Amino acid sequence: MAHIRKISWMLILLALLWGPSMGQDKAVDSNVSRAGEKSFQSIVNADGFTCVECHYFDEPDSINWNPSAMDLAGRVPIYNAEGIGVYFSDLKGAVLKKAHAGLSLSAEEQSELIAYLNHLKADPYLASTPTRWRMFLFLGMFLFLILLRVEKKRMDKLPKVARRILGIAAWGVIGVILVQDALGFNLSKNYAPVQPIKFSHLIHATNNKIECNYCHPGVLKGKNAGIPPVSLCMNCHRHQQEGTRTGKFEIRKVLQAAEDSVAIRWVRIHNLPDFAYFNHMQHVTIGGVECITCHGVVEDMHIVEQVEDLSMGWCIKCHDETKVDFSNNYYKTYYPALNDSLLTGRMDSIMVSDINGRECSICHY
Repeated sequence: MAHIRKISWMLILLALLWGPSMGQDKAVDSNVSRAGEKSFQSIVNADGFTCVECHYFDEPDSINWNPSAMDLAGRVPIYNAEGIGVYFSDLKGAVLKKAHAGLSLSAEEQSELIAYLNHLKADPYLASTPTRWRMFLFLGMFLFLILLRVEKKRMDKLPKVARRILGIAAWGVIGVILVQDALGFNLSKNYAPVQPIKFSHLIHATNNKIECNYCHPGVLKGKNAGIPPVSLCMNCHRHQQEGTRTGKFEIRKVLQAAEDSVAIRWVRIHNLPDFAYFNHMQHVTIGGVECITCHGVVEDMHIVEQVEDLSMGWCIKCHDETKVDFSNNYYKTYYPALNDSLLTGRMDSIMVSDINGRECSICHY
């Protein structure tokens, strides 16, 4: 028993000795991190921009070529190994030189910035989400209708006409929300997610004249267009390792993925439900449909977004209005009767809907 008491006293003594020191260490780390945060908000470059103005927290609506604050936080291990000062004193790359020209950091400021970025990595910034006002409005109207039934004594104080108008308005709001949400279910028009790498189709397809089929070869001979693997990216970026807008930061992600033999986790934008069948080759190679018809002018986009809702009604409308090109031997072979009708003048045009373009089993089998 005495032995146990001795051990207990020793543990208490150790806690008293280590506790304050650990608290002091945490306080010191917190103070250093706060000092780094102040530097992040106050260091100004030659163009008058602070770190936080270039290295943003909130994802902007239009593409921001600078790495975000969280991107920088993800590179803390590299900063610990190399020091963050080399990105101010030993500038490599045209983009970095322009942004950091004339700036220098003391050893203390470097430590403070790294501590702050490390804090962001441990406690990631959560972007504020917009209020779901439609949901609150729906629930509010629903609760109001319940109150009309449950709290009759209190509600009877309102004029009968007013109660009826409010009840009709509440049911109207609920009905509109239900119909709109039902029609928009599983549709993602204007969807433009943040991608793991800032990839601009305008730079690659328009400025550098890279053919769409080079990166998406499946569009000509398969069901899916395909997402280019890292190995395909490396065909160019093995030699081109600095971008005109992002410098080496974004391309370094491609190089790192290739070195680690891991896939880049691109976020898919255009999705169809599993019960809907769509074949790119049938539409592009055989039907001659241009990519722009479904995807918009992607070659002019820095940030790709879904421009059409890809709903069944939208597809059927296209099938009803699109003429089939019977100069294609495919259609001549599989639809000889319709081809004869064109040749003899019995029909002046044939729409996709005339070749089973409205059959349910074509898309839902």
